[in-house]
Amino acid sequence: MIVETAGGTVAEGAVDAFPQQPEPVEITLRHARTDALLGISIEPAKAVGYLEGLGLETTSSNDDSATFRIPTWRVDLKREVDLIEEVCRVHGVDKIPATLPMGCRCENEFDAVHDAIAETRHILAGLGLNEAQGQTLISDNAAQLVSTGVVALEYPLSSDMNVLRPSLLPGLLDSLRNNLTRQTHDVALFEIGRVFASDQPERRTVALLLTGKGQAAFWQGENASFDAMDLKGVVEELIETLGVFGVQYERRTEATALFLESAELKMGKNVIGQMGQLLPPLGKQYEARDAVYLAELDLDILLQRRTTNKSFKSLPQFPASERDVAMLVSESVTHSDVLAVVRKAKPANLVATQLFDVFRGKNVPDGQKSLAYSFTYRNVEKTLTDKDVNSAHDPLVTALKSTLGATIRDN
Repeated sequence: MIVETAGGTVAEGAVDAFPQQPEPVEITLRHARTDALLGISIEPAKAVGYLEGLGLETTSSNDDSATFRIPTWRVDLKREVDLIEEVCRVHGVDKIPATLPMGCRCENEFDAVHDAIAETRHILAGLGLNEAQGQTLISDNAAQLVSTGVVALEYPLSSDMNVLRPSLLPGLLDSLRNNLTRQTHDVALFEIGRVFASDQPERRTVALLLTGKGQAAFWQGENASFDAMDLKGVVEELIETLGVFGVQYERRTEATALFLESAELKMGKNVIGQMGQLLPPLGKQYEARDAVYLAELDLDILLQRRTTNKSFKSLPQFPASERDVAMLVSESVTHSDVLAVVRKAKPANLVATQLFDVFRGKNVPDGQKSLAYSFTYRNVEKTLTDKDVNSAHDPLVTALKSTLGATIRDN
């Protein structure tokens, strides 16, 4: 066509770009290896017949093995395992019986911590949070927001990854920015991981982040925005479900480098975590348009202090009796202060204490607030009379007056 159409001239001779013919490769197939790899027994004669049917030439054979010369066009056959794969394909994959995979399934009795961490993930995912996975290396600027005991790398790869994370919160804030810049404004995240500090041993923590709107129940209309009580609810549910008791919340009086308002979580005198609202100027640096709420707890301590024993109480057979108390207290009095008085008073037959109203405004003096509580009394063996309930409730009211300086409001 070049000569007829394009006016070309055909040169004499030929140019061979592949002057050397490749030598055929020989591969030995061990019949015992075939059986071991496939998990079934295939007769040696059948295996040889399968491969010869594919154009392979047998150069030698005995009861233990067979050697085949591989055609040059079968460039995919390079090792013994490739021959075994061909035997399996021709024999029929459907003829190999299915077996359960080997290894550990379900709970690992040899690693209780692994199971406890998996349980923690299950709890938080069930509460509607998504798990995030941050970097172990962060910038020193981000690390100094949460800790001064920073572990710096001697030879960092970059200024953004020059220290070990002393907290999971900077990583969660980076995950928040990634979501917000991609138009995902309703974010609920958690992360579990190890943190490092120069003044503390390496430990494992769990961190939470909430911002935007939560998923409200359908009868509540439009979804409400997350607030501090949502965060506290997640923390309390996690702690209670893990079986940890005796955690107290102590409010900080001043803002920190990270939080506008915050509180410490304590077990006795030991601080096991913190929670609060992110500083709004800092939130803007992370593209946040709504309030951001953060929490971080020492997971190692929680797992050490948890109670795994489960108990069951039968449903009550006798009715409960309730007493409501509305009282004026100083603004500095917290719900925890009230519960502390209740625990110290130890009223007989008291089974529940519920705060159902906080009021400030008309008829409430400046510097004070109105707290309304419902106290539930019940005995498992009999129906309580008014005299039984009053004999336990009146000393409690007296303790609230004397300890908190409360003024009881008449309804």
